[in-house]
Amino acid sequence: MPYSIRPLVASDVPACILFWRETEGLVIRKESDGPESIERFLNRNPGMSFVAEDQGEIVGAVLCGHDGRRGYVYHLAVRADHRRARCATALVDAAWQALKAEGITRCHAYVRARNLTAMKFWDQYDAELRRDIDVVSFKLA
Repeated sequence: MPYSIRPLVASDVPACILFWRETEGLVIRKESDGPESIERFLNRNPGMSFVAEDQGEIVGAVLCGHDGRRGYVYHLAVRADHRRARCATALVDAAWQALKAEGITRCHAYVRARNLTAMKFWDQYDAELRRDIDVVSFKLA
């Protein structure tokens, strides 16, 4: 299954949101994952997020950015029929190259706690499952 990797741009946002919503194991929240929020994230982190395309159709996507010190990976997903073709690896490699170009040397990936498929994927990178911290979320509005 051929695919190509390219930067995720604003015109991709509606298709990516739909794609992420349809991907088992991902959580897409209306208040923080709407089109305006994703476009704002892309504007703050240009050239850091990527899509995989096969014949013009999105078959994979990753949202990536940084805060100046650490990188963050969100919503890494690959369509089931493109898994095991190194598509997720290609998306992560593209994102990490973009982070490295910005001088970022450490990255966190957000993974749903019971998403065993995702945890197995990250194992290939010798990722450290952090048990010393928890994420606490607040609504600001």
